[in-house]
Amino acid sequence: MTELEHSLAALQVGWPPTPDVASKLELDPRHARNRPLLVLCAATAVAIVAAFAVPDSRSAILRFFHLRGVTVELVQTLPSAQERPLSTGLGNPVDDRDATTLLGASFVPAHHGPLYASEGAVSTLLAVPQPALLTEFGNAFMLKKLANGAPVSVEVVPGSPGLWIVGQHVVVFPGASPRLAGNVLLWTRGNVTFRLEARGLDETSALELAREIMGTDSG
Repeated sequence: MTELEHSLAALQVGWPPTPDVASKLELDPRHARNRPLLVLCAATAVAIVAAFAVPDSRSAILRFFHLRGVTVELVQTLPSAQERPLSTGLGNPVDDRDATTLLGASFVPAHHGPLYASEGAVSTLLAVPQPALLTEFGNAFMLKKLANGAPVSVEVVPGSPGLWIVGQHVVVFPGASPRLAGNVLLWTRGNVTFRLEARGLDETSALELAREIMGTDSG
């Protein structure tokens, strides 16, 4: 032993007696009933922390962004896809009643151009001032996007979270071939998800247009 270890071993410390806390502790019955839930929450938290602690798992988690029926996956190289006009493949013409049935809600905005439906999504073309495609769909609709850059989280109006995707990416609509898409704003309100696409649209203009579509100019 070193001189320091000998000194520590010879040190006498007058520790106070340890109180018998365990025998006197009475667990509230309400807390006892919640114990399984607390254990589950703790286990879930540990699993998430463990996942982020592993580089491969952390990368996999951060590669996906979800907004209700939309999944955005980050990829290094975009898959092969064609660039097509926004008016291509919108589906069959429908009226407001058919759109309401498909969406479970009225199409927004109330004053719109011709509506088209395909695989549960309802779309219309806007001219503001350049062509823009507005698509709306309900909870059952699943849309996938493949992008090089991470989307930006935004809030169109209070209670309506969204994602802003800038730059060319690949969008995969159900029942359609993948195509190259331009700048896109995604947001939700109630049970409806909105998708606004225009190649020359910047984030500020997209948010302003989305708020106009929703009938409010508040941020």
